[in-house]
Amino acid sequence: MSMIDEKPALAPNGTCTVCFAIGQPRRSVDPKSSGSQLDPFQAKKLFSHSVVTSGCDLVCGGMARGVKKLPKANRSSTTTSNTAATIPSTSTPSLPAPFIPAPVALLALTNTLPRNHVFLVHPESSLPGLRKRLFLVPVLLNIVIVAGLCWRLYYAVPVYLEQISTILGYQTPYSVKPKALSWSVLFEIVAYRTFYLTIDYALFGLLGRWPWEFLFGDRYGRHTSAFHWKWSVGFNREKEPIVRRARRWDASIYQSEIERKHQGKPEKEWTKEEELAVYTKCSDALRQFVTMKNALSLLDKDWDLDYRAMVDTAELIDAAKLTWPDLDHVVLVPWQGKWYSWYPHGVSTAISSGQPAKKQDEKLEEFKKALIELKCEDIFYRWIEIVQFETSQPAGLTPNKKMEMEQELKNMLEARNKDFASFLQVIGGLSSVPGLGIGR
Repeated sequence: MSMIDEKPALAPNGTCTVCFAIGQPRRSVDPKSSGSQLDPFQAKKLFSHSVVTSGCDLVCGGMARGVKKLPKANRSSTTTSNTAATIPSTSTPSLPAPFIPAPVALLALTNTLPRNHVFLVHPESSLPGLRKRLFLVPVLLNIVIVAGLCWRLYYAVPVYLEQISTILGYQTPYSVKPKALSWSVLFEIVAYRTFYLTIDYALFGLLGRWPWEFLFGDRYGRHTSAFHWKWSVGFNREKEPIVRRARRWDASIYQSEIERKHQGKPEKEWTKEEELAVYTKCSDALRQFVTMKNALSLLDKDWDLDYRAMVDTAELIDAAKLTWPDLDHVVLVPWQGKWYSWYPHGVSTAISSGQPAKKQDEKLEEFKKALIELKCEDIFYRWIEIVQFETSQPAGLTPNKKMEMEQELKNMLEARNKDFASFLQVIGGLSSVPGLGIGR
């Protein structure tokens, strides 16, 4: 017996069990009248229903002809009962396709993160000596700021004490007799004192926050500072975990979710604008030539360092609760009480496709160390930018383009009086140059 000959069971409202189960009456929709007014989620739901009901017409179309038609008086009541019997959808909106539920291996990390920001996690593999030298820059800068503020305090405190005494009625050099002075002189006195008060407010209220936050952190960083981070993690690790937190651009996503939850409204899917913002900002921030920079060089208008999370991640790695492969360029997004992850580079973090990630990373590290020994580390970062740019072009890395890139690398080394052939011999030939070892 074919499927068309079988008679499926009827639901109480006279429709088939398939139509009754999805909670929608069988209907046709005029695309001219209603299609343009459906949001993407409703359109997707309606499309799913139309597919099911189309199959239902094939299965039970013959049966429908065998069902006795109801009188007109009973049709309205049947429609009403059908609407009342509609089962609400229990499915919850999901994130876009790249995101999947975070693996269990990341549970120890996600339990320590707040649920109101997008996070990026990746390793930093710069040399310990370089990290130490780069960290000295903010240390010295903050020392200079503190010294300048102390110098200003030495001269400003006596002045403000005398001005306060003047306000309290004591006779001081800053006492003024308004009746004995002209308006122009009074204006100059007020402008002079207001100007210096504004300057001091800017120095201590705005610039003075930098040393304070460097030492003690702030509430946005969960009261963990850069100084505490380096004091806890140190400089001698082969790799350091970097955790970046989105700045204000993701606030609208989670603020709207909180408001809808408090108002009792159903959960919503991401809008196209939100999806595009997360996708572009995360993929750009995790490009390989970006993540090769030092941690303090990654601060920008879109991303901030989460020092508390970096300390926690380092401790979890030391306790063997996290492994480096799980932290290799991953995006973590909290949504509707759960954590979702996305690895933009997939299983391979190679600059050019075609080789296993481990082998490619080893070659990349050898290439970098060879340039550092030649005191040409800036050429390494310049080369990464060149490879990233050329691979993003529509034509890709063609043989002619690789020859041009090879010549450019040769010119950069020869400009530093370095022998290109000797350099290739050290790293193992042209196949060990990132971006040039594939398809030659």
